[in-house]
Amino acid sequence: MADKDVSLSKKAIALMVISCLVIVFLLRPSKKASDFTSIVTIEDSLDQITENHPSDPSQPDVALGNPSLLSEPTQSNSGPPLQTPQNKALYLNPPTQEWIQEQFEKALSDLDLEYSSPSLWSTCGGAKTYYFQKINTIFTGIPKTGCSNWIAALLRAEGDLKIDLDPTRIKLVHGMISEKHRMRQMRLQYNDTTFQEAFSFTVVRNPWTRMVSGYRDKLSDEDTQGGSKRRIGEQIVEEMRGIDRNTTKEEGLYPTFAEYALWLVKTRGDTNVHFSPQFGTLCIPNAKYDVVVPLEYVGPVGGDVLKKINANNTSVLGSYDQSSDPRLQKSALYAKEWLSKIDPDVVEQLYSIFKTDFTLLNYSNFSHPDFPLPLYNE
Repeated sequence: MADKDVSLSKKAIALMVISCLVIVFLLRPSKKASDFTSIVTIEDSLDQITENHPSDPSQPDVALGNPSLLSEPTQSNSGPPLQTPQNKALYLNPPTQEWIQEQFEKALSDLDLEYSSPSLWSTCGGAKTYYFQKINTIFTGIPKTGCSNWIAALLRAEGDLKIDLDPTRIKLVHGMISEKHRMRQMRLQYNDTTFQEAFSFTVVRNPWTRMVSGYRDKLSDEDTQGGSKRRIGEQIVEEMRGIDRNTTKEEGLYPTFAEYALWLVKTRGDTNVHFSPQFGTLCIPNAKYDVVVPLEYVGPVGGDVLKKINANNTSVLGSYDQSSDPRLQKSALYAKEWLSKIDPDVVEQLYSIFKTDFTLLNYSNFSHPDFPLPLYNE
């Protein structure tokens, strides 16, 4: 009887071991589709989602008429519903800087412009270009491309920022601590000969996701977003709905994305830098950047930038882990849903306004399976 019990025990143990091996096999992590990370602005650092996303597969995407946006493969209104992106995307590796520079030159050529040689950084207007003299680096921060996080990282590398700011305080970097580094101040101390010896870079983003991010962060009523440009939001409501300011304030009204889109068309994005074309913030064609970082690939490309400026120990607040996929980030999912529901004529007009921003990196349309990635020749 004892021998029988021992035999049964051995069989039970063997079955348990086999069961554990089967469970481990079934739960093993799948191979990563990419080896990149992505940094976004603070509102998107809360947006890493893989479920409960707003995409409605029953809604077909609107196809734009511009061939550069609709490079194959694309999806037309008559095609099947847009599916969740597959891991075997064509554009998961970042484009080369050579291709990026060629694409920038193409965008300038389309406008009958060409680069100044040598670069004239002192002519950069506005307040979004910075020079950090200790690390000899020039940076142009375009709103809604993670610029707050990059300025914080550069200030830490420069030695001006001694503490790590949590996400709720990151926008403090736009105050006095960075004011002295703005080009409008630095050109009073240095000339173009100094600036031409500096390393320069900027970050750009797919115009559709940037547009959605601007709405969510500045104008929407999202609990973790929105409202920092509250008065602009109220003005959009009053103008689009024909109501007075008191009604807007008393009822706490916020603009819908469709109203925001119509407002962008009407103002051509010229009201505020957070909603205007990013091309207007760049220093081109008066100056040429050494590196252009697509926000969608900021992990590998941004990491190279940090090494370049000897800031290896400097982290960029808001980075995703390596399993993050730009195609599944919340602003991309919202863009697919919201843009497919508004009037196609409005979409066409928006594309026309932001056309140069699309051309900068041949950015994909929201109907493309690999949206919001750039479409480039491998």
